[in-house]
Amino acid sequence: MKKHSKRRRHLTWSGEESINLTPLLDMIFNLIFFFILATTLRQSKALLEVRLPQSSQGALQSIEKNIIVITLTSEDRIFLGEKEATIESLEQELKTIPPNEIESLILQGDARAHHEAVVRVLDACARAGHTGVSVEVKSPQK
Repeated sequence: MKKHSKRRRHLTWSGEESINLTPLLDMIFNLIFFFILATTLRQSKALLEVRLPQSSQGALQSIEKNIIVITLTSEDRIFLGEKEATIESLEQELKTIPPNEIESLILQGDARAHHEAVVRVLDACARAGHTGVSVEVKSPQK
């Protein structure tokens, strides 16, 4: 009678034994992009000291894409984004941007700015074809 020898078979996986790094790298790049963008937006708002007027209707709730921010300081200086502008250069710059390419045009006017300066900025926006200008305000302190 023959004895059957019992051999143990070692099962090995002959597939790829390395970790796929593509999803990990994708997440790292997305996080880097997010933090760079968030830091850039925070820094651009910190450049100019503007005291916004209060409104009982509240402030702008969300940040939209393709927005243009016009800032009017207490000394009636005008900034388009981070660049200082005059009424004429503001109007010329806004004429180069079609109104349908932006979602929102926001005026951040200091509460101490003269009403005449605000009207001149709004008038320049209207002459450039941008009639839907939002005025940024802050919510009252509770």
